Amino acid sequence: MQPTVKIQGLLACLAALALAGHAEGPAAPDKPRVEETSQGPVSVRFTFDPPVVRLDRDILLNIRITSPSNLVVKLPPLETRVKGFVVAGGYDGHPSVKDGKTIRERNIQLTPQISTEYRIAPMAVTWKQPGTGLERWFPTKPVVLASESLVKGDPGKDIAGPCGPVWIYPGLKGFIGYTLAALGLAALGYGAWRLFRKVRRAVQLRRMSPRERALFELAELMARDLVGHDRVKEFYFELTMIVRLYIERAHAIRAPEQTTEEFLLIVTRDPRFPHDVARRLRKFMQAADLVKYAGLHPSRDSVDTAISTAKTYIETDESEISHPKSDISNLKSQR
Repeated sequence: MQPTVKIQGLLACLAALALAGHAEGPAAPDKPRVEETSQGPVSVRFTFDPPVVRLDRDILLNIRITSPSNLVVKLPPLETRVKGFVVAGGYDGHPSVKDGKTIRERNIQLTPQISTEYRIAPMAVTWKQPGTGLERWFPTKPVVLASESLVKGDPGKDIAGPCGPVWIYPGLKGFIGYTLAALGLAALGYGAWRLFRKVRRAVQLRRMSPRERALFELAELMARDLVGHDRVKEFYFELTMIVRLYIERAHAIRAPEQTTEEFLLIVTRDPRFPHDVARRLRKFMQAADLVKYAGLHPSRDSVDTAISTAKTYIETDESEISHPKSDISNLKSQR
C-alpha cells in the first residue's frame, strides 16, 4: 500500500505544478485594434498593431479598402492627418479581387513621438464610378490611441522629473551676431532719445519770448567755456549771433543775413534803437569783427565787456515785442 500512496502523491504534485505553470505563463499578446468605416459599397478598415502606443516601438497601420471593381477610390495623404506620430515609411500591397470586389491595402509604419495625444484625424474617402462624373465622399472615424508608460509600477522617489532648460552658449558667429544686433538696437534707441530731446527743446524754445530765448542761449554759451578752451574766435561768432537773432525775433530785422555795416546802418536809421543803444551796438559789433576776421586776441577784460554789453542790451531793450512767458527751468534741466 505504501508504494501506491507515494505514486499518487507524486502525480498530484506534478498536476499542481502543471496547473500553476499554466496559470502564471506569459500573457497573450494584445490583439490589434480594428476600426472600420463604410458607406454604400465602399468600406475602409484601419488595423493598428500593437493597439497601444509605447515610445520604444513603432506601430504598423494597415489600411484596407474594399470596393466594387468599377469604382475609383482615393485616400488623402496620411502625413497631414496624424498627431503624435511621424510617418516613417509605407508601401502598397497588390490589389486582390474577391466576389467582384477589389481589395487594396496600404501598410504604414508610425513612429510615436512625445505628445499629449496620439490621434488619427478623420480622412475624406472619395469614390466615383468612371464615366458618370459623379463623385461622393465620406469621412473615416477619428481614432485616438491609448499610450503606455515605459516604467512599470511606482518609479520611486529616487527618479526625478526632467530638469529645467540648460543655457547653451552660442558660437563665435552667433555671439558676434547678437552683439551687433544689441549695438544696433542701442544705437537706434540712443538716436530716438536724442531726436526726442531735440524736438522737445525746439518746441520749448519756440514758446519763449525773444528775450527769454536770447538769455537762455547766452547762459548755454557761457556754460561751454569756449574762452577757457582757447576757442575765442568761435565764442565771438556765437555771441554776436545770439544778439543778431534776438534783434531779428524782437524787431523783425533780418540781422543774421547782413554784413556788420549793413546791420549798423539799419540800426542807426531805425527809431526803435536810441542813439546810445545804436552806439553801443556799433562798438560791440566792430570789436567782435576784429576778433573774428582780423585775428585779434582780446584780453579777459575785453571778453567780459562784450558779454556784459550783449546781456545788458537784451535785458534792457524796451522795444521787445511781448510774447507769452515760458518755463526756462524745464529747458535748463534737459541740457
